[in-house]
Amino acid sequence: MVALAKSIAFIIFPILVFLCSQFLEISYYLNDYVDSVLNKIQQEKVYNFIIVGAGTAGSIIAAKLIDAGEKVLLVEAGGPPPPFVNIPVLSPMLQQTPYDWHLRTIPQVHACKGLIDNISIWPRGKILGGSSRLNMMAYVEGHPEDYHDWFPDYNDFRIEELFIPDELRWCSVLSKTILEGISELSSTDKYKNRLNDFMKVPVAMENGARWSTDKLLTPERLSKGLDVITHAQVEKINFDSNNKAHSILLKKHDRKYVMRATDGIVVSAGAIGTPKLLMLSGIGPKIHLKGLSIDVINDLPVGKNLIDHVLTGIDLVILNTSLSVSVTQMLKPSSALNYFLFGEGPWTFPGLEVVGTLYADSMKNLTKYPDIQLMVMPVGISHDNGATLRKYLGISDTIFSQYFAALTQKTAVTLAPVLLHPKSTGEVKLKSRNPDDHPLIDPNYLSQEEDVNTLIDGLKFVEELVNTRSMKTLGAEMNRQPFPGCEIYRFGSHKYWECYIRHLTLTSYHPAGTCSIGKVVDKNFRYVINFYPF
Repeated sequence: MVALAKSIAFIIFPILVFLCSQFLEISYYLNDYVDSVLNKIQQEKVYNFIIVGAGTAGSIIAAKLIDAGEKVLLVEAGGPPPPFVNIPVLSPMLQQTPYDWHLRTIPQVHACKGLIDNISIWPRGKILGGSSRLNMMAYVEGHPEDYHDWFPDYNDFRIEELFIPDELRWCSVLSKTILEGISELSSTDKYKNRLNDFMKVPVAMENGARWSTDKLLTPERLSKGLDVITHAQVEKINFDSNNKAHSILLKKHDRKYVMRATDGIVVSAGAIGTPKLLMLSGIGPKIHLKGLSIDVINDLPVGKNLIDHVLTGIDLVILNTSLSVSVTQMLKPSSALNYFLFGEGPWTFPGLEVVGTLYADSMKNLTKYPDIQLMVMPVGISHDNGATLRKYLGISDTIFSQYFAALTQKTAVTLAPVLLHPKSTGEVKLKSRNPDDHPLIDPNYLSQEEDVNTLIDGLKFVEELVNTRSMKTLGAEMNRQPFPGCEIYRFGSHKYWECYIRHLTLTSYHPAGTCSIGKVVDKNFRYVINFYPF
């Protein structure tokens, strides 16, 4: 009966996913049309500050400046969120819709061999709230040593809480069992003082609904001097003869406008959008810009030092116990009622249950920050027969059919090691002078052997965790099916795990580093007078 219900769910679920994607498509373009008719730009208006990008950082900065009495213009390339996207379980659905920038890396040489064309898909939010609208809502603070590296006077900073993270309102028995297994390992000599802050993940959720930073763009702030322009792409920042940023050139519905600011331009377009705009404006590597016939204002390593938190290990563990988080459970009418009436139940599930960090055995350094984060998800690529996550990650048909398809009638879960401090660095470059062209993104994944060794340590830790008494109560076993392309190696050997990692190389959606403190901006985030790129 369970197998039959699952088979029926596998038929219904892709249909619902398709209908949802069509609804999102219609919602976006309908809002775009209404916006073009009703919202006219007042080009003669001058602001204290202009903020480019209403994402995670931009919305917060706008709110703080308005509260300080400034007049602020916030410009966003996307539109407002559509109905129903505050339902946490719908988190992935905005990917590969008009609310996503549809970014992709160039083919990777050392990694991503199990992905279509060796290309990693990088979803980024094109929407008020930015990528905080697309993620799994995990609220995880960085290690203090990370902040000390960036800001030596970090201890003097005052951190303000914009909201209080919520606890998970729905999770499977896996979360409790994982934490019990972590407790077992923590008591051993090998892992003493090496495991940190393992917990059920705090989430950016309020009353069972997603909390994204666009919630700060309240009617009160809009009435106090905050203007928000949506569906508008900023194409260039304009500077005067003293390198003072004074205006932006934006395009909205095929018309171009110049908007002016007296006190500053803040660019918070993310790790990809920000360097793209800087380079289009003449700030970046001199040779690269001159090759595209762009006048150079300042020769800086904009776009260099690109890093990302690589993860692996999707569907790597198999249980002989069914979990409460499943497609079948999500499709039950009672789940919908429980959510809309009480803000509870499986529809509040964000996808991630447990997080924690550990020091890799190969690093032998317990005085600095941890090297690996473990992300525990009671789902994976196979849980919906490849209807969503497979598509969003870009898993090739061959890999799915030969590896993941066999897991669809089983309970496969994800214990994913995440590389926290990659040694491999890449870059973002312009494809052309055309602002409509996506930049060329090369994270250069796993070009440094040390990154591979660290992830191997993470996978070996997963093996040990799976073998704890606690995990055996769920019948946990490693998925020993050889990964396609790695069949010649013995499962669990160093060579096997290296091959596995280089094939199943996935982003955790955390690109950074392209406008580095010290190289591109100072510790106050200033580049030139009145210019703050984020």
